[in-house]
Amino acid sequence: MKKYFVYILTLLFCLAACDNNTGSLGSSIVPSKDVMSIDTATYWATSKSIAVDSVLGKTDKVYLGRFTDPQTHSMFEADFIAQFNCEEGGQVFPDNIYDEAVKVELRLFFSEYFGNPTNPMTAEVYALDHTLQEGEKYYTDLDPKQFYNPDSLLATKVYTATDYSLEDSELNDSEHYANVNIPLPTEIGTEIIRKHRENKDFFANATNFIENVCKGYYVKTTAGDGTVLYIDHASLNVHFREVNSDSVLVTQFIGTKEVLQVNRFYTDENSIDSLTKETEHTYLKTPAGIFTEVEFPFDEIIEKEEGDSINAAKIAFTCYNNEETEYEFGIPQVLLMIHKDEMHTFFEKNQLIDNISSFCTTYNSTNNGYVYSNIARLIGYCNSKKGMSTEWNKVVLIPVTTITDSNGSIVNFRHDFDLNSVKLVGGQDKIKIQVITSRFN
Repeated sequence: MKKYFVYILTLLFCLAACDNNTGSLGSSIVPSKDVMSIDTATYWATSKSIAVDSVLGKTDKVYLGRFTDPQTHSMFEADFIAQFNCEEGGQVFPDNIYDEAVKVELRLFFSEYFGNPTNPMTAEVYALDHTLQEGEKYYTDLDPKQFYNPDSLLATKVYTATDYSLEDSELNDSEHYANVNIPLPTEIGTEIIRKHRENKDFFANATNFIENVCKGYYVKTTAGDGTVLYIDHASLNVHFREVNSDSVLVTQFIGTKEVLQVNRFYTDENSIDSLTKETEHTYLKTPAGIFTEVEFPFDEIIEKEEGDSINAAKIAFTCYNNEETEYEFGIPQVLLMIHKDEMHTFFEKNQLIDNISSFCTTYNSTNNGYVYSNIARLIGYCNSKKGMSTEWNKVVLIPVTTITDSNGSIVNFRHDFDLNSVKLVGGQDKIKIQVITSRFN
């Protein structure tokens, strides 16, 4: 232990205050006659991988495809349910149009994908019998058969991430928005047009449209291996003609964040369990796979630092370099640390981090890891949980994405659904916690 005088403490506090992830560090101004001693101590946390079979499925993007994980040799599958929005006010078609649609298509627009762009994949589309309900908590292990009839197939589409039916000039155009175009029965569009003639109130808002016109679609992967699309939005396009005109017009109904979209993910649990049994390290694996649980020695810290003020506590999680494969997994960029008791309710209640029981940091490529510069307030919070929870001294590390407003402020955290995987130092190798305390002499 090294002891320093108060002006050193003041400098430390000022430096710490520059970090927006710090907790309450106390006063840096003390009477000139008082002397404060600063102690630094090192403690050690333990960690392990925990299997996660599903996470809350709320997302702005949906995912479609299959990929055999080279780490587990198991197949990951991604399907989704999408509902569609419509323009407010109900006037989505002109009045002077023919009753029958020209064609109907479901387009899946994406700007990113994982895997092989030339690999043939097959998708099927089914109409929903039952709608998703606002307020329900849909997890990624949901059973789609609760929402659609497996005997009511609407369309089958073989596709590749790169659409080779297009000219190179179009594929290389900066304005090109990659998409999978799935033709649907024309009768669907005709029925939508007739519903519009019947009652424009059916098109007044998304709720009316979903309840009275189109409940939505389930899109599932049925063949292929090696590609997963990260779909920004789905669009239901109805093509039609105006009376006495040869021109074909189109009305689009878009799957947006204002309507529910839910992903269904599947991975063989036995293969995931094989990774969680590895004790030399831990894993972070998304979208629904493996998180890292950390157990802190808070009993030891509180006992040894009794009578002292805990001013700061720092912990870092270092990554191993990913093994080279043909298609390398990404590294989670944003990592949430959350008290284990709150790992589900945090997302269900749309909470934000409070730097008490929840903290957030980003991947640092220079250090190849994640640093939480001050989790001091977590110590007191966990101590208050002692005797109330068997998980009182545990947190979980969860990869997340952030939703920001027009000012760049974070307004929501959601699970990271991209195919990411990273191995962390941990398991048998304990993780260092640096604690700074102070005491007036």
